[in-house]
Amino acid sequence: MFLNWFKIILIFLILTACQSGENQLDLIEKDLLSYGIPITLQMPDSAQIKTMDWGTQKDITILSPTDWYSLQLFSSMATNHNMDAVKAEYLELAQENPYFQRVVSEDPDGFIYELVIDSLTNYDFRHIKIQGDKEYVFQAGMYGTYTLDQIEQLYQISKSAK
Repeated sequence: MFLNWFKIILIFLILTACQSGENQLDLIEKDLLSYGIPITLQMPDSAQIKTMDWGTQKDITILSPTDWYSLQLFSSMATNHNMDAVKAEYLELAQENPYFQRVVSEDPDGFIYELVIDSLTNYDFRHIKIQGDKEYVFQAGMYGTYTLDQIEQLYQISKSAK
């Protein structure tokens, strides 16, 4: 009897220890000022940062080659300083996507939503920061599919940006 309990506990411990850490990220804080954005953000040390200046908008893509971390940040002049109105615009844009299914969660400055493409569920988010005359919009990287757990982590990283 004791041996059976021991085996059950041992199997439980092995399964717990063997769970993949695929969603666990080892992050550092990085200042993006040298890329033209006065924001400090958490990212993997191995992350590659690419910028594109579209004139009226800057696009910063942060991609880690060693894990699933992929974040995109857009910077532009703020045309509206009313956060409710700005968020409503981004929510409406997300809902116009033909693959949009539902809003998973919502905060005063952002939201997480679900997409279903050919029966495959994917998640994305928008987080908005308005600082002075600039508007910063965070979202998951354009290429890739994300679990809800991964999107929640990227959303929290975006919310903690300074």
